[in-house]
Amino acid sequence: MTITDNDTPLRQRIQRQRATLHNMLVDPMRRVARRCATVWDDRAALDHVLAESIPKVPYVTYLYALDNAGKQISSNAFAAGLIPDDFGRDRSARPYLMDLPQDRHMTLSEAYISLRAARPSVTAVQKVFRHGEHNGYLGADFDLRD
Repeated sequence: MTITDNDTPLRQRIQRQRATLHNMLVDPMRRVARRCATVWDDRAALDHVLAESIPKVPYVTYLYALDNAGKQISSNAFAAGLIPDDFGRDRSARPYLMDLPQDRHMTLSEAYISLRAARPSVTAVQKVFRHGEHNGYLGADFDLRD
């Protein structure tokens, strides 16, 4: 019998942890996305909603909003406030936005190295809908050390 990477106990454990994190995030991400949708076209209000939402998303490091092309339309919100310099950042080529499944409202990326912190991270991407139209995405970055 040949053991593949998918059969290893470590891989199985990682998959279970990913599933647990995904399930833990589905409701909070959906709620934050709904709140963001109500102020989608007002950057100051969007930043405010994101900053207020940080404590409501377990283990999150950063929250931010992206348009459908992957361009950031908000600041990065984190526990200590906002990082306005990330407004306008093109995230379209980042691993968490590549090949998003069309049939899922929220996805959890594979692990990657964060550009800002240079540490292993994962990102949850939640579709944002307003009036039934897909307006963009809510991004939530997680440092794997946490």
